[in-house]
Amino acid sequence: MIQVAKDDVLRGLKKFKRLAKQDLLASGLTSNPDFWRVQAESRRQKYSDLMELVEAKGVDLAFETAAAEYAKLPLFDTQVSVDPQLRGTEQALEMFFTLLGMSAQDMQELRASGSLMDGSQDWQREKAMEV
Repeated sequence: MIQVAKDDVLRGLKKFKRLAKQDLLASGLTSNPDFWRVQAESRRQKYSDLMELVEAKGVDLAFETAAAEYAKLPLFDTQVSVDPQLRGTEQALEMFFTLLGMSAQDMQELRASGSLMDGSQDWQREKAMEV
């Protein structure tokens, strides 16, 4: 069970969505505006999807859905050109997990194995990120 209140999660996702909008507006100023525009749009859409899921079904189901989606994402090679939409989805999910108090190590484990091991769910009892 996730220990972060629904209202806190929604507030955090709303702030993340605003940051993605700022990135979208600034994308035209980068050396690769198309990549950064698509990446920011993807993040904004994922935050919207997560907000709808949290509102309708709660934080626990939103986490389970996000974890399943995250585990299915391809592992990225930093030397190869990456799909900006996939990269945006990955970053949005990672920010959501961080908001819930999940560590980078737990995210790596989820990504590599497709699930969190039974003993590694201590992250749920840690203090969540303040936004």
